[in-house]
Amino acid sequence: MPWRKTAEDRAREAAFYGDPEYKRNKAIVRRRSGGRCEVTEDGRRCGSRKGVQCDHVTPRAQGGTHALSNLRDTCQDHHRKKTAQEGGGWRRGSTPDPPLQRRTTW
Repeated sequence: MPWRKTAEDRAREAAFYGDPEYKRNKAIVRRRSGGRCEVTEDGRRCGSRKGVQCDHVTPRAQGGTHALSNLRDTCQDHHRKKTAQEGGGWRRGSTPDPPLQRRTTW
């Protein structure tokens, strides 16, 4: 279940994504990637076009910037995987799935 955004959250996002440097560099990243995922695994580029979005390699919350060297296009699957790792396995404001219960007897 997604968390609800407060007015403060919406204002912070508007300032973040409305930054002229971010908008300019996002357009450059999109042209650079050709609208494809730029994540490289095992020496090969993913190249997926599924839900591509601009991602900060080092998150802003951890000192990252809107610089071109810190931005890349990622597909939906890679972005979700990275975001989960940053959040310790689940996103702030949501509850993790309950642990699986093993059946010890039949």
